[in-house]
Amino acid sequence: MTGEAATATSALVVELGGGSVLLEGHLDVMPVAGGVRPVRLPLDAWRFFPPAGELLGATVSTASGVRIRFDTDAQQVELRVRCTRLQYDELPGPRNTFVAEVNGIDLEPVDAPIDALRRITMLGDQATDLPRSESSAVVLDGLGTHEKSVTVWFPQGLIVDLLDVMAATPVRASAPSAAARWIHHGSSISHCVETPHPTGTWPVVAARRAGLDLVNLGFGGQCMLDPFVADAIAAQPADVISLKVGINIVGARSMDQRTFAPALHGFLDRVRTGHPDTPIVLASSIFWPGSEDTPGPPGVEFEEENVRCFAAGDPTDVAKGALTLAQSRLQIEHVVRVREAAGENIHYLDGLALYGPDDTDRFTLPDGLHPDAALYAEMGARWAELAFGARGLVPMSAISGRARGARSTPSFARANRADPDAAPTCPAPR
Repeated sequence: MTGEAATATSALVVELGGGSVLLEGHLDVMPVAGGVRPVRLPLDAWRFFPPAGELLGATVSTASGVRIRFDTDAQQVELRVRCTRLQYDELPGPRNTFVAEVNGIDLEPVDAPIDALRRITMLGDQATDLPRSESSAVVLDGLGTHEKSVTVWFPQGLIVDLLDVMAATPVRASAPSAAARWIHHGSSISHCVETPHPTGTWPVVAARRAGLDLVNLGFGGQCMLDPFVADAIAAQPADVISLKVGINIVGARSMDQRTFAPALHGFLDRVRTGHPDTPIVLASSIFWPGSEDTPGPPGVEFEEENVRCFAAGDPTDVAKGALTLAQSRLQIEHVVRVREAAGENIHYLDGLALYGPDDTDRFTLPDGLHPDAALYAEMGARWAELAFGARGLVPMSAISGRARGARSTPSFARANRADPDAAPTCPAPR
């Protein structure tokens, strides 16, 4: 779980043997054999992980929301990658796709190869890498022979090492995005590994509808109000920030009625050190049928190929201070109201507006907890409207005017550059 730290950045030009690409949606890169691995927390924060932190390290290394952009007139572009699939004891993790986007249109998804497995114990205290191949080719065809900008979305549930890019004509890194930047932090229901394609995660759906430059810090099972995550957000440029919290803390029973709201205040205070005025949307959890009023720890049942996730605690413990999901919504709303009354630019979004009891007839949760592709798409559309729509909590008109140069905290990689709008460069690996 160690790696040589690289400078955290909002956009990075990666020089490869066959061309250059602009890397986005990450917070750092880890040098690996023959290339670079985008990760979604700065590597210098990894020293603050818990001793049994292998699961956390693997989760933040997966590529949800990570993408590359390049300009080319090539009809076909080949990426050389090394993809690692996570495996939890004997339970294999998801296998998603690569999706190329040309002029706002998604092309046919390409299955991600599996070049290695990382087997992690359920406690997260040990990890073993099981290599299968050194690398694989991901061929993106049908791009069109005209000059264009191509965005390639990486599979959100896999660790992806970027090794090279090859085409018959030049491939050049696109210019950094001028869109307003949205940083989102949440749980597995923001990580969205259950939907087959990276463009189907609800944060990507919402970002594309609103025209935002997304950084998705959705960490499956790991949204615990960690101070190092708050510090990472504080250090990054952002025009709007959102946090969707509650489900992991309740499910793991990591906090109780006494500690949850103060911990949330502390997390927000750390974010505010870098973003004193940036609008924040604080969202609660979506509906968890059958587990709304039951505390953790988590329970999992396996029936053939079906899995059911539920809260397995004792409901009588609520009277002793155990936290439930329903209570967490009340506490989150309370935190927002307190801070809003003090003049803070913060807004509450009820998770039940994204998926609530009235939606259960139309949408199901296949494992009792996580949405499927159809519900993730619906959640993205609802979030775009409720948060960023004309009558939303933070309308685009309120954030689109926040120019990149006006951000409260420039990224470290750009701090000493002569041209603050130019993307830093990562040289070709040797």
